[in-house]
Amino acid sequence: MKGFLKIFKWFERNLFKLIFISIGVIILYTIVIFLIPIFQFVSFVSDGYNEIQNIFQEMEKYIEEFKWEKEQPSSPNDDNSV
Repeated sequence: MKGFLKIFKWFERNLFKLIFISIGVIILYTIVIFLIPIFQFVSFVSDGYNEIQNIFQEMEKYIEEFKWEKEQPSSPNDDNSV
């Protein structure tokens, strides 16, 4: 019986701390639950931006490697310029 009274007095002294910690954990959990999708969306946009940047870098590389020499027409009649 004395052990039960000690436990009861401990809960009586620390009830505010237990309630405060429980509410804090619930608030922290709620904040994390709401922030995870936001961070995933930002990550998705960032990955998309990096992918588009890589595509443009590859296009620039291919444009620089392309041979831009103009072919000469074989006869004067093949020239379509005005």
